[in-house]
Amino acid sequence: MHALLENLHRDHVNLDRLLELLESHLNAFYSGEESDFDLIIELLEYLECYAELVHHPTEDLIFEAALDRSGDKRPTLEKLMGQHKTLVELTRKFRQSMEGVIQGAVMTREELEIEGREYIALQRLHLDTEEGEIFDFLDDCLDEPEWRRIEESAPKYDDPVFGERDPDRFRILYRYLFEHQSAE
Repeated sequence: MHALLENLHRDHVNLDRLLELLESHLNAFYSGEESDFDLIIELLEYLECYAELVHHPTEDLIFEAALDRSGDKRPTLEKLMGQHKTLVELTRKFRQSMEGVIQGAVMTREELEIEGREYIALQRLHLDTEEGEIFDFLDDCLDEPEWRRIEESAPKYDDPVFGERDPDRFRILYRYLFEHQSAE
């Protein structure tokens, strides 16, 4: 598999880990247990930032390069590109809902849980489609000169949590992941 796709796959593994973390905190919140809203908000800020600046733009470059020869995969590629915008918007909306709850906005546990579960479900469906239906196709579809052109155009930004860490910007998330990785 091409290095760009391997990087995107690694992002997906990390995203799945964060979705599990988010889901566990939603479960705790809904059952009336304590949930770390600051951690959840920071997690969502990271997803919003990294997806919007790096991950989705890189995927969109790859998907666009393959569109002309995608055949029956074209509708799936177009749908995934549309979902990139939707996912960033949903991440932002869910983060704002979480911030609102902290600031005293009136929102029931059920409303917040539904918003969170729908968000997680769409993220997982999106990842499953990319991993299960598209990545192998893209690896076969594009040739080395196309991959080089995409690499030159792709955003150059290191992952501030799972790459070149920025523990000041995502302090709570970084500390949580470090502590729980050490415990595994």
